[in-house]
Amino acid sequence: MDIEIGKAICYSISKAYTTGVRLYQNETRLCYYSPYNITPDPLQPFLHQILDSDREAGIITTPLFQFYAFLTLEPELRIIIGPTCALKDNGKAMDELLAMLRIRKEERENYMRWLCSAPVIHIDRLAWLLVSLETILKQRIFSVEEVWIDNVFQGDRQSVQIEYAENRMNNVEDMGISQAIKQRYSWEGIIFSYIENGRTEKLREIFTAPPKVYAGSNIYDGLRQMKNRGISMTACASQAAIRGGMELEQAFLMEELYTERLELVQELMGVERLIQEMILDFAGEVEKLHCPVDNKDSFCKMCIQYISRNVFSHIQIENMAKELGYSRPYLCSRFKQEMGITLTQYIQQVKVEEAKRMLQFSDYNLSEIAGLLSFSSQSHFQTVFKKITGLTPLAYQKQVRIIKHQMKRD
Repeated sequence: MDIEIGKAICYSISKAYTTGVRLYQNETRLCYYSPYNITPDPLQPFLHQILDSDREAGIITTPLFQFYAFLTLEPELRIIIGPTCALKDNGKAMDELLAMLRIRKEERENYMRWLCSAPVIHIDRLAWLLVSLETILKQRIFSVEEVWIDNVFQGDRQSVQIEYAENRMNNVEDMGISQAIKQRYSWEGIIFSYIENGRTEKLREIFTAPPKVYAGSNIYDGLRQMKNRGISMTACASQAAIRGGMELEQAFLMEELYTERLELVQELMGVERLIQEMILDFAGEVEKLHCPVDNKDSFCKMCIQYISRNVFSHIQIENMAKELGYSRPYLCSRFKQEMGITLTQYIQQVKVEEAKRMLQFSDYNLSEIAGLLSFSSQSHFQTVFKKITGLTPLAYQKQVRIIKHQMKRD
C-alpha cells in the first residue's frame, strides 16, 4: 500500500473517532495524528505488544482498561488506534504508567487530566471498525470473530460495562483548584499560540474533541461562568492575533463584537460554540496575513494545510508535489513567489513553532522532539531552531520558564 494512502487513512480515523492514530513501518513511526496534545505518547509501554503480534487485527487492554486497536495493512505496516478513555484505576496502574513514561512529579496531575480526556469507545465498536477497514482495504470478508482481543478478566468486564454506560470517567477526579487552573493555563496557552500563528486547521482538529477544563467556581450560575470565560478568552485571543500581525483596530473591533455576542447568548452550548467560532475567526484573520489569498482552494492554502497535517512526518517535497498535482520545480517556484520564502524554509518554520509548543507544554527532551518532528538528528534540530528563533532550544525553554515564574509571582 502507498504510504501516503496509509497516512490519509490514519488522519481520517483520528478525525472520526477523536483519538490518536499512528502508522508504523516495523518500529518506525511514520505519522501520528491526535486531536489531543497527549505527550509523550501513552502507547509507548504497549507498543511492542502490538508490533510483535502475528494477528492481522486486534485490540489490547491496558491495566487502566484503555483500549488500543491495530490493523495490519502489509506485513511491515500497521495502523494503531487509541487510547480510549481510562475506565478503571486503583491508583497503582496509573502510577506505573506515569513512571514508564517518565512523567515528572510536578507534571503528573496535568498529564492524567489529558490522558483521561480521551474518548470513550466501546471495545465492540473498535472491533467493528477493524472489520470494516479490513474488509474494504483487503477486499475480502472479514468477520468480527477474527479480531483478536487480549485477555480482559471476566470478573472485571461487568464493572467496565457500567463505566461505559455511565460515562463517568470523562472527567478526572477533582485535582484541586490549583492543579485545575494549571491545566487550563497550559491548554489555553496552546490555543493562543495557534491563533498567533494562524493555525486554523489545527484548531479545527482540536475542537473535534476538546478536553474539559476548569471554567471557574461560580457553581450557582453556570451560564454566567461560561460567559466570563468566553470574554476572558476573547481578550487573550485578540492579543494573540495582534502578536500574529493583525491590525490593532481590527482586533479590538472583533473583540468588542464577540464580547457583545457572548452576552446575548442564553444557553451553555451556544456560548461554547461561539467561543470556538471566535477563536477560529481570529486565527483565520492571522492566517490570511500569512497567506493573503481569498480562494479557499488556493495554491498556498493547499500547501499550508498539507504541511500542517504532516508536521510530525518527514515531508518530502517530491511526494508533496505529487499529492497536490504539481511538478516539484513548479511547486517550489510558485510557493516562493507567493509566500516570499522557500518551501523548505516554511516547513522548518512550522516545525520550529511546533517544537516551541513542545518545549513549553510537554516533558519531551531534545532528542525526542527532534525525532517526533522528523529532523535528521538532534544537532540538525538545534541548528534549525537557533537559525529561526535566535536561541537554542534549551535557552528558549529557560526563557519561557522565567516568564511563567514572573507571571505567577505577579
